[in-house]
Amino acid sequence: MDLDLSSKRAKKLMREHGLTDEEIQQIVASARINLATFDPEYRTNVTQIADDLQKSRPTIYGWADRAIAATIHSLRNIRTGRPPKERERGNVVES
Repeated sequence: MDLDLSSKRAKKLMREHGLTDEEIQQIVASARINLATFDPEYRTNVTQIADDLQKSRPTIYGWADRAIAATIHSLRNIRTGRPPKERERGNVVES
């Protein structure tokens, strides 16, 4: 799988997370499959991805399933709005 990893964002993510080549390939494969799942305009060939990465189709789908599950979990746990103010310790009344 030929990738262009020269964008500033790609370099930043690789540096911040210490991504290996294998992890980058997993991220890209998962993203392509999940995009194709939810966007009928996007086309991808899972067999070709599996062949390029020398992995089985079930492995590729497993990566994609875990990635989408993590994304869903993350999106459901995003707090919106202003965070609650922390109480100052000096203002707490003891009983």
